[in-house]
Amino acid sequence: MRKFRYTGAILALTSVLLAFLITGTLLVTWQQRVMLIELQKAETSAELDLMADAFYESLLKSDYVTIRTFIERWGSVHQEFLLIRATAPNGFVVGEFQRTPGRNARTIELDKTITLDGRLLMTLSLTADLSKADMVVTKLRNQLIAGSVLFTAVLGIVLWRSQRRMALAPLEQEIELRQRAEAALQHAHDGLEILVRERTAELARREEHIRLLLDSTAEGIYGVDTSGNCTFCNPSGLKMLGYGKEEDIIGRNMHSLIHHQRPDGSPYPEQDCRINNAYRKNQGSHDDSESFWRADGTRFPVEYWSYPIASKGAVAGAVVTFFDITDRQKLEAQLIQSQKMEAIGTLAGGVAHDFNNILTAIIGYGSILQRKMDDADPLKTSVVNILESAQRAARLTKSLLTFGRKQALSPMPVDLNSVVRRVEKLLLPLIGEDVELASELSDADLIVQADAGQLEQVLMNLATNARDAMPQGGCFTVRTGQTTFDAEQARIHGVPAAGSFAVLSVSDTGSGMDEATRLKIFEPFFTTKEVGRGTGLGLAIAYGIIRQHNGTISVYSEIGKGTTFIIYLPLLQRPAAEEQLPRSDTSAARGTETILIAEDDKMVLALMRSLLEEYGYRVLEALDGEQAVRVFSENRDRIQLIILDTIMPKMNGKQALSAIKAVHPDVKALFMSGYTADIISRQGLVDRGYDLMQKPIAPMELLARVRKAIDS
Repeated sequence: MRKFRYTGAILALTSVLLAFLITGTLLVTWQQRVMLIELQKAETSAELDLMADAFYESLLKSDYVTIRTFIERWGSVHQEFLLIRATAPNGFVVGEFQRTPGRNARTIELDKTITLDGRLLMTLSLTADLSKADMVVTKLRNQLIAGSVLFTAVLGIVLWRSQRRMALAPLEQEIELRQRAEAALQHAHDGLEILVRERTAELARREEHIRLLLDSTAEGIYGVDTSGNCTFCNPSGLKMLGYGKEEDIIGRNMHSLIHHQRPDGSPYPEQDCRINNAYRKNQGSHDDSESFWRADGTRFPVEYWSYPIASKGAVAGAVVTFFDITDRQKLEAQLIQSQKMEAIGTLAGGVAHDFNNILTAIIGYGSILQRKMDDADPLKTSVVNILESAQRAARLTKSLLTFGRKQALSPMPVDLNSVVRRVEKLLLPLIGEDVELASELSDADLIVQADAGQLEQVLMNLATNARDAMPQGGCFTVRTGQTTFDAEQARIHGVPAAGSFAVLSVSDTGSGMDEATRLKIFEPFFTTKEVGRGTGLGLAIAYGIIRQHNGTISVYSEIGKGTTFIIYLPLLQRPAAEEQLPRSDTSAARGTETILIAEDDKMVLALMRSLLEEYGYRVLEALDGEQAVRVFSENRDRIQLIILDTIMPKMNGKQALSAIKAVHPDVKALFMSGYTADIISRQGLVDRGYDLMQKPIAPMELLARVRKAIDS
């Protein structure tokens, strides 16, 4: 009876223990199953989001082949995916992957829409098998139940055998076995936690990758919520906006912070802001004509794009991409200015030939008429005025060609201080007695590679501009100096490269100018003077000359505070060349030689014949290159000099001279042209070693060049 009682107690104890263990096992495995299923759902949703992100750029390009390839690869890699389908808005299936579900499959179905500016681009459908969690939990449950049964069986046997010997032994064994069961459960729990941590770390790595992309881009990027408050801003955006760290703007209203005023300084109401339309009206926007404001209160022009951020079909905010277009606007302005200069230069170069021929005739015949008139002749003053006007026209043509870079310069190492000292005596009568002339020249030698005459022209033009700005008198100051620029300073000042530069500045105490005028001051034909007082070319020509010398010229001015022009020219590290002063002797030697003149302009030809015959020369004529060759062949023993126009019908001057030299290799020749020097040089129209006379040419100069060529 006692044996039965002990056995019954053992059976009752083991039964209760087994029921307790099985119940605990079921509770634990149920909890683990719920965790695994939720984890699988989260992973499946994350994979669907990754697919949507991967397909977005291909959708914008309508690259459906790439989308289908992504679907096939995604399905083959993930064995738990039963169905992946991409459907267009019209119901057309762009791509699909299917796998036959296993027995007792537990599935989950998820959909993801891809939109652009509120327009549906594609719907992604994903069906995944969650039975993996059931399998894991079932296996664990079976193991725990088997362990519980085994445990209770062993415990019952041990208790039954040791019931008479040790009353506490079964309890100790029960505690030990329970600890083992708890250890097994803990091991299973730890395994699940490791899996969760691995998945969480993977998501964190992906978030970090996205953050690195945002931090590395040169464009500024910030996000706002549906109230317009900042949610994030990348480092490039913070730098452009003038903030040190992201916390300075997080949570603040971005419109009030950086977009509260228009470029002209007028208020910009928030309800009119196109950026906010992204989250208010679900509309993207783009603009390149507005400005953002920095933390220090300064503004800068921007180009921006604003697009809505959608989450689960609802607009959650907006993302704005922007960049500073200050440098781009400067380059656009420089391009427009260069195009204007090129247009004027092309126009000037096109008319220079005919215009110089006309001026040659006017100056030539005027000079002849002037020499033959008595000093008391009342018409002599009119002739002098005609010649002065023609010389002014010649200088204007040369200035136009220089402005358009069509006139070749004669650069040599010159001392900038010497140029300023030489031109000072010309500036005094130019600016007038009521304007004080002051100069502050550097003690150092400022050697630059330049055409001294062109630099003098620049100073004359700037002085004329200053004189007109000081009708009531004032002070005109010329300063020289030197400076050194590194690469960044060279870029800011617009010089070609880093290095040492001579500085030439001229200042006046005149009326000054506003910003709008300052920005247009170097434009061709732009003038603020009344009609008849200026051509609008003085400063434009100065600009062209300085640019042709690889320098820069800039202007600083305010209304009522005068104007300062600053010129930078590259410094040379060698002494200045000795300048050749023009000869003052204007007398012309006579001659008896025979000269062949080839010129297609009959008026110029008649002038030259008349002038040379007046001084004793015998003249033969030709109106084109072929005629020149023919006339020379008929008179080669008589001709001592040939004067050839560079460009003529049928055969140009160089070709004609080559044909003549085939008959008479030692013939002497002079070239003349009304075309610009750069055209002649570029097309190789003059043989090396021959002199070139540039039209318009004065009669005395022509006679001197002829005599020099014959005697050489």
